Amino acid sequence: MSEGAFISTANDYIGTSSRGSLEMFEAGLNVSSEITDRLRAGVQLFARDVGAFHDLPRIDWAFLQYQHRRWLGFRAGVVKMPFGLYNEYADIDAARVPILMPQGVYSVRNREALLAHRGFALYGTVPIARAGELDYQVWLGTLIIPDNAISISSNARLDGIDTRYVTGGQVFWHPPVDGLRLGGSYVRTSIDFRVTVDAATTAALLAAGIVPPSFDGSLVISQRPATLAIASAEYQHGRWMFAGEYARVYKRERSTIPVALPTRDSDGELFYGMATYQLTRCHALGAYYSVQHPDVDDRGGRDRTKFPERHFAFQRDLAATLRFDVNEHWLWKAEAHFIDGVADLTLDPLSDAKPARRWGLFLVRTTVTF
Repeated sequence: MSEGAFISTANDYIGTSSRGSLEMFEAGLNVSSEITDRLRAGVQLFARDVGAFHDLPRIDWAFLQYQHRRWLGFRAGVVKMPFGLYNEYADIDAARVPILMPQGVYSVRNREALLAHRGFALYGTVPIARAGELDYQVWLGTLIIPDNAISISSNARLDGIDTRYVTGGQVFWHPPVDGLRLGGSYVRTSIDFRVTVDAATTAALLAAGIVPPSFDGSLVISQRPATLAIASAEYQHGRWMFAGEYARVYKRERSTIPVALPTRDSDGELFYGMATYQLTRCHALGAYYSVQHPDVDDRGGRDRTKFPERHFAFQRDLAATLRFDVNEHWLWKAEAHFIDGVADLTLDPLSDAKPARRWGLFLVRTTVTF
């Protein structure tokens, strides 16, 4: 269970951070059991009230796992989705130093959608002689996307979300170097968003002759496909840990009224470098530098048809964290972010508000585990 607070010097991030917020509560209750030597079952209930994200207790994950051999295992149910170095630990605050992981890869906004999938997975570990060993996972299922995970313009209403499929794979190489792992992840999905635009927009589309006379404001916006590819590296040596990841996000978005909302492609770029150091048994320091570019072909925001201001085309985040473990069950964290750009902000295109380019975000959190 965690409680925290956050405030920003400008802009609203996660929630109403520009005015300060105590809405940073999370609670999870999980249980798992070894039913037999090879069969394991587990389930977690999770709830949160973090800024703009309010979730009643829900099943976060629930699975059956059968280990046939070391090189072949099987999972079924609501299964954690492995991508990158840390997505499988995104629900465990005590397992990391930062409060907010690099948001380009491990977004708080997308936590519910990308933590787990409903379906099946194969996994295993394969030795490769003197070259070390490979860990692999492959999966197929559907995403579980709550409505409040999606931001819609003020002139439209989200009626529903249909995930056709999600599939992917992950491979990590553990070479014969203690503490080093290198790998890659790939995720591909297809999603339909059912939307209704307001009466004024409907009337404007009818008057322009863009839609047929029978148009009632309902349409479908599809992402077919949306893909995420990540290259990852982590090295642990003594009290130090170094990690870095580079990701590309490709989306093809189309709609049922292509004249008004034509098909468009986007190719985004996300990367970060992170280091942590265990000062003492109770104190740890961490820092990372994270960068997001929603358009890899225009990192500087030169195209004004896509970016009203240059700083809409990037977000560069320098973060530092201090962690203090009171004991094995109770910890505190304090964190500061110095941010340039607003590419990860949720902005209403109809708003006249102009977000600040350079701003700070400060957070504190305490967590109890048992």
